[in-house]
Amino acid sequence: MKKLLFAAIAIMAVFATSCSNSEDLAVASQDAQGTNATRSVGVKTPKLTTYIETNDINPLNMGEYTFAGTDEQVVDHVILFASNIRGTVSTVELYHNPNQTYILNNRNTLIKPLQDKGIKVLLGLLGDHTGVGFANLTSSQITSFANQVADCIEANGLDGVDFDDEYAEYGKISGTPSPSGTNFSALITALRANPKMSGKLITAFYYGYATGFNQNAKDALDYMWPNFGVSNAPSGFANSKWAKMSIQYTQGYPGASTIKAASKVYSGYGAIMMFNVRDYDASTTMNYFASNVWGGKTVSWSGTSYPKNY
Repeated sequence: MKKLLFAAIAIMAVFATSCSNSEDLAVASQDAQGTNATRSVGVKTPKLTTYIETNDINPLNMGEYTFAGTDEQVVDHVILFASNIRGTVSTVELYHNPNQTYILNNRNTLIKPLQDKGIKVLLGLLGDHTGVGFANLTSSQITSFANQVADCIEANGLDGVDFDDEYAEYGKISGTPSPSGTNFSALITALRANPKMSGKLITAFYYGYATGFNQNAKDALDYMWPNFGVSNAPSGFANSKWAKMSIQYTQGYPGASTIKAASKVYSGYGAIMMFNVRDYDASTTMNYFASNVWGGKTVSWSGTSYPKNY
């Protein structure tokens, strides 16, 4: 769903750093020691999740939407899109391009301000054209990658992780396990079992081999987002954890009329996903839901736009 940026990411990956790198962990851990304010827990449903293309957009822009006349935040989750899974037949690593690395190493100024407003910030993960992805790992690679992700979430004070099973290019190299929903499910359940993920969110884009999650993986997830448009929850997955609608904000689909109609019958669903929200006013789209499922409120944008200064 996010093809536009990955030529650049592939080139930048040469310079990528891993959260498993001891130097990066030291920097991230030092930065993560900043004082954490007590986070407010949003009570509204459905939750609003926004994917932010960090190669282009400063994530702080997602903290500028409140319900008019209040300081209540409209955005509940921000996904930093994206870091990568990379590997060979025998290895797997978590990589961050320079933009992701900068954000993680400067979390006190680029992540913590969102968290102080009650917004949960998640690390987005995506394939990176190496032939190794979430769905074709060996058992030892599953353990290794789950540990790398959990270590990264803990070291950087993040609130969870999101999986998008695209761009792995399964079949590109020989000798890897056949990709499957069962294999991907094993990664999700291994990550959920990691003590460092206690209280953390695990979410996924319902695409690729994520459509083959077994019940254990579905139970381990907090939310899933469908491909863009309106879609019913898969069998065995509660509506309360499902984003019945995913919106490709910059490309304008589904259209406004579809969004308006869906927002009127959205009761009972746990989330809404908006992809690639930018640094300009997106309150019109948010207000379709504010008027229908968020108690007739009105979304207000502050007018503050944060440039990408990293």
